[in-house]
Amino acid sequence: MNHKVIIRCVMLFLVISLPAMGQQRGQYLPGFTGLNSGIQAPEGITYANLFFWYPTSTFKDNNGNKAAINFDLDLIADFNILAYTTKAKFLGANYGMMVAIPVVNNAIDLPNLNLGTNPAGIGDSYFEPINLGWKLKKADVKLAYGFVAPTGKFDSSGGTDTTTTDYWGHEITFATTAYLDKTKLTQVSVNTNWEFHQKKRHTDVKVGNNMTIEGGVGKIFVKNQGKQLIQFGAIGYAEFQLTNDSGTAVNPATVNNKDRVFAIGPEFGVILPTKKFNFLARVLPEFGARNRTQGVTVVFAIGKSF
Repeated sequence: MNHKVIIRCVMLFLVISLPAMGQQRGQYLPGFTGLNSGIQAPEGITYANLFFWYPTSTFKDNNGNKAAINFDLDLIADFNILAYTTKAKFLGANYGMMVAIPVVNNAIDLPNLNLGTNPAGIGDSYFEPINLGWKLKKADVKLAYGFVAPTGKFDSSGGTDTTTTDYWGHEITFATTAYLDKTKLTQVSVNTNWEFHQKKRHTDVKVGNNMTIEGGVGKIFVKNQGKQLIQFGAIGYAEFQLTNDSGTAVNPATVNNKDRVFAIGPEFGVILPTKKFNFLARVLPEFGARNRTQGVTVVFAIGKSF
C-alpha cells in the first residue's frame, strides 16, 4: 500500500469521525437580531424571551460539498433577557445594560453532532454591562460590550449532559437602524457582532474568533390609529470564522479550515406601542456553509417594557 492510499484512508477516517468532533461554532447564535437591531431598549426595564430552533442534518466540507455524515440535530435555545436602560447620558447616548440566561438542550458551539439530544439545562449566560444608544435624526445607533460566562453544565464523564461551551468569550456589538422616510416606517438595519474566545477549561481547544453580520430591510404598517404596528421585512446573516481553532484536541481534519455560513429569510412582527409589547418571528434557511452545519434558524420572540 503506497503513501497516497494511506493518506486517503486516514482522511476518510477523519471525515467519518466528524460527528464525534466536528468544527465547533462560536457562542453567538446568528439570527439573534434582524429588523430594529440598532434600536436600544426604551428607558426602564424590558423583559424579552427569544426561542431558537435550529434543525440540521447536513455538514458541509471545505469545498461546500455535503459530507458523508449521518446525524440529525435539533438545537433548541430559549433565552430569557432582562434589559435596563437608564436616563444617564454618556457621549450623548443613553446608558444601559443587559443579561441573557438561556435554557438549552445542547452546547451552542456544537462540539459533538452524534450524541443525540441532551436534557434541557441552563446554558452559558451573557452579561452586557455597557450598552450605549444614540437617537439621531435619521438613525438609531447602538454600541455594546458583553461577555459570555460558562455557567452551563460540563459532563466530565464524556456523556451527553454538557450544556456549556466551556470557555469565556467577549463580544463587541455595533448596530444601526437607518430610516428611509420622514415617518420612520421604512428602515434598513445592520448589526455586527465580534467574538473573541478564550481557551476551553477542560479541553485543549481554543475556538477561533468569529464575526457575524446581520441585517434587513423592513416596512411598518400602521393599524387601528397607531395602536397596532405590523412589520414585514427581509433579513439575513453572514457568519465568518476569523482565526483558526487551535490546541491539541482540535479535529485534525478542520484545524486549518475556517467555517462560514449565510442565511436569508423573512421577518414578521407585531408592535403594540400603548402596551409596550411586541412579538416577532424569523425563518432563515442557511446556504453557502463551509466546514460547519447548514440548517434553518427559526426564531420566535416576545418583549414587554415596563
